[in-house]
Amino acid sequence: MSTVAFKGKTYQLDAHGFLDPPEQWDEDFAEGMAKLVGVTTGLTDRHWQLINYLRHKFLEENTVPVLVMACAEVHMRLSELRSLFPTGYHRGVCKVAGINYQFMWETNYWITYETAPPAKPRYRLDALGFLEDFEEWDEDFVELAMSQREPPIAPTERHLQIVRYLRDYYAAHRALPTVYETCSANDLSLEELRELFPAGYRRGACRMAGLPFYG
Repeated sequence: MSTVAFKGKTYQLDAHGFLDPPEQWDEDFAEGMAKLVGVTTGLTDRHWQLINYLRHKFLEENTVPVLVMACAEVHMRLSELRSLFPTGYHRGVCKVAGINYQFMWETNYWITYETAPPAKPRYRLDALGFLEDFEEWDEDFVELAMSQREPPIAPTERHLQIVRYLRDYYAAHRALPTVYETCSANDLSLEELRELFPAGYRRGACRMAGLPFYG
């Protein structure tokens, strides 16, 4: 535990530097913490739009959305978020908004992956990052995989259509369909497939679907 002081007020922080307890939060804390996380020009209306959005989610809905969902709901590009908060979403916006680390850990672990990657694994993965067990898959795994892209994006219904097809095919045949079978069954061109899954068919689409890797 540690403390910081802004405008004569002292605030308690947890071991990761997040406000704890979160009830201490006020605008003076936000302004002071913003400077510590690299916001050197002061908080603008655009900063506050994102901060207030997260505060609402935290206090009224008892959740913290993942990065891509937050950006989509406030109509903000990832590049703009990075320019506003140089240390990023988790260690920048969430910290300034006074959302405590323990809450994020318990509510949406993947937000905190950068500070504690192996401590609470949700999925068993092999050395290549593929699910070890086809049955452990859920649609959250797709969102996780998409969040690891550069830039990260939210899965669309088109992504999920392909992923569901792959899972249904594998469940029925215990084999992967060829890329041409997948494209034909989903009225999909090879170019569109590459746009949807830049990492490729197997390391992108099949991995997201929880299918095993075949050399």
